[in-house]
Amino acid sequence: MKAFVPTGDPAEPVVLADVAEPVPRPGEALVKVEAFSVNRGETFKLEKPVPGERPGKDVAGLVVQPAADGSGPSGITRVVGHPMSGGWAEYVAVPTSALAELPDGVSVLHGAALPLAGLTALRLLRAAGPVLGRRVLLTGASGGVGHFVTELAAAAGAQVTAVTRDAERGARLAGLGAAEIVHDVADARGPY
Repeated sequence: MKAFVPTGDPAEPVVLADVAEPVPRPGEALVKVEAFSVNRGETFKLEKPVPGERPGKDVAGLVVQPAADGSGPSGITRVVGHPMSGGWAEYVAVPTSALAELPDGVSVLHGAALPLAGLTALRLLRAAGPVLGRRVLLTGASGGVGHFVTELAAAAGAQVTAVTRDAERGARLAGLGAAEIVHDVADARGPY
């Protein structure tokens, strides 16, 4: 199968190469990758790659081989997954605990952008506690995590003030539910 493999060369950090197809362990399903997303942390790892390690933590595609232990999706199912690595490939083995069925209305392109940023946003909001009726100040709001925090917090009843450097990004965040957009944290009117 084909997969992107790190080179350690800044001019060409990955190359498409032939690698062995993964063999899933009992609690893993084999997923045919239809889309993957690139995370900032993965790009940093490409600068000094660990030998044998391949990038890819966010994928969407089809389960083509269910887990041998019976866990997770059975049969051909559209999924979004969060493998530990190896997702920039035609196939990846994903723990069934890191898979979720992808609803019909969500494209694989959108689904692949969900795992790392979406889980981080969800964990941040859980750590913050109930946000219903609270004012939330979100710095660095225009990245993937910020988009998800804005959308989730607003949907949970928070009044979100998003800090972003430009109007275009601010408009996108307002569309996700931000009540106020500021371009400098000093312009935010607390308390939060």
